[in-house]
Amino acid sequence: MDWCLIESDPGVFGELVHRIGARGVAFTELYSLDVDELRRNEPIYGLIFLFKWRGGHSSSAVEVDENPPQDLFFASQVIHNACATQAVLSVLLNAEQEVELGETLQTLREFTLDFDAETKGMSISNSDIIRDAHNSFARPEPIVLQSRPAQEDDDVFHFVAYVPRGGSVFELDGLQRGPINHGSFGDGHWLDVAVPAIQRKIASFASNEIKFNLMAVTKDPRIAISQRLEELRSSSTGAADEIAHLQRELEVEEAKVAEWRNDNIRRRHNYIPLVFALLKEVAAAKKLTEALEQAKKRAEAQK
Repeated sequence: MDWCLIESDPGVFGELVHRIGARGVAFTELYSLDVDELRRNEPIYGLIFLFKWRGGHSSSAVEVDENPPQDLFFASQVIHNACATQAVLSVLLNAEQEVELGETLQTLREFTLDFDAETKGMSISNSDIIRDAHNSFARPEPIVLQSRPAQEDDDVFHFVAYVPRGGSVFELDGLQRGPINHGSFGDGHWLDVAVPAIQRKIASFASNEIKFNLMAVTKDPRIAISQRLEELRSSSTGAADEIAHLQRELEVEEAKVAEWRNDNIRRRHNYIPLVFALLKEVAAAKKLTEALEQAKKRAEAQK
């Protein structure tokens, strides 16, 4: 069964993992590669990087690790358009801090523990729950165009994950033979190794290429805020100002999640009947030809 394209969007990824069964996970879009700025989002389970894919250029010029940690989850991408979900799963299934994976992902990790990368990829693609969660973001397509292979000028994007595991930072790209080890971070922070690796990947593209996206997979901030509120409310000290501040923060986070939920509803909505109805009304008012001519003039002016 085909897998659809999905957007690199925190609301999309948040609902995706929720549908699969994971809880307490959030996604934060990042606009800076400053390590200190990134660490404000702690705890960070991993990073998901989106870039314009070019044949033979899906990873840095680094050899894959032939002897990665035995418990590192790495799956080959065996089906088109699955890279977004595989990048998300790569982070969740390799999280060194506890994540509430849910039954589906917990079973997947245990079941595939001794599988090779290709068989792990097949296990993901054959999971009805994971595939249905991914394809729940398919846009309504009332007009189906004939598919064709991607051309050189097409914008084809690819997702990879960066995770810390066993003291090293690994780049997990399902199109590679195996995980790429970017080195040990020792007593430092894993982002000190991950960020330069991402910067090298960006630098390997043409100087005019700007189509990149970076997202952090983090603990849902609402959990920490709610826990701190509960502590303060049960404390005899009161701290009314801090309670009020945290309540406002929680409201902001809840409003953000509600907005993402509405965005996802709009993503799935089929607007074609509305467009047809509007065109019929404009035609009935004998203004369709006039509107068409005006649109042509605006299009010519923009050339």
